[in-house]
Amino acid sequence: MKINKSPALTGLFIFMSLALAGCPSSYQKISTKPVEKVNDHVLTSKQFANQLARRLRNFDALAAKDPNNIHRIKEEILRDFLVKSLTLDWSRAQSIVISEATLDKEVDSLRANYPDDLSFRRALAQENLSFSEWREELRYSLVEREVFKKINEKVKAPTEEEIKRYYEDNKDRYKRKERIYLRQIVVDEDAKADAIKSDLKSGDFAELARKYSITPDAKQGGVVGWIEKGTVDYFDPLFSVGSGVQTIKSPFGIHLIRVEKKAAASTLTLEEVKPQIIRALRAQREQAEYVAWLDAQLRSSKVLKDYDLMNSIKVDTRGTND
Repeated sequence: MKINKSPALTGLFIFMSLALAGCPSSYQKISTKPVEKVNDHVLTSKQFANQLARRLRNFDALAAKDPNNIHRIKEEILRDFLVKSLTLDWSRAQSIVISEATLDKEVDSLRANYPDDLSFRRALAQENLSFSEWREELRYSLVEREVFKKINEKVKAPTEEEIKRYYEDNKDRYKRKERIYLRQIVVDEDAKADAIKSDLKSGDFAELARKYSITPDAKQGGVVGWIEKGTVDYFDPLFSVGSGVQTIKSPFGIHLIRVEKKAAASTLTLEEVKPQIIRALRAQREQAEYVAWLDAQLRSSKVLKDYDLMNSIKVDTRGTND
């Protein structure tokens, strides 16, 4: 679980105001009231407000004030808390425990993504997270992973007949249009293109691409790779040309292009797409198994939501100069 940096609200801050009438003691009382209860798990209005503020950091100031966005995020928080609570309860019932050693190893692995400890701490601060909060969120993600594994133990591998039927039912997905394999040099002036085209008579295309091309594929010697017909309009005329170097213009500049390979339209065989089909069928079954599991947990749990309290939690954004 890498920390997401969210610069969208730089220069602004978000504050949550609980719609209250009364003194600070009233605020203290309402801030501990539950917005949602799932069995013994409680999400207080203060915790709810903090989560809402954190998620709104991913929006610019205008989007953060949009009532539709606010409502959607509020619903997401309720749903995520519900699923998390059910997952934790079931993991306890199944004796799924993440050891401190396993958690420490995961912590070290993720911290290694940052150049130093200061950068890591700054990333936490940007998300308004303490190290202990982040560590517990990481622990939950590991629990969740183990729960998914346990649930999916029931999922059976698809049979050969099921794989074949899926292939026949979805054959259009595996059709390939006519393709060409391209290598190019892109420059920004006609004079440069003419000079390089002259050099290509005796020079190496890949080396000249690395030296002169202004597009990122220059590092790979100008290799664009396979392009299907109809994918890039200014490449389409190349499907009817020979093997020589062609010159075309696009919004990116002047292209000197060599068509290195051609492939006719075809349909991928069952064997070619079999691993892909197996993954698709397994994903369908895992999703169905998870939905059934979640439904079973809901039916055996007690869930209470205070929508009035949730709606009373207001959002505002103010610039630093307000």
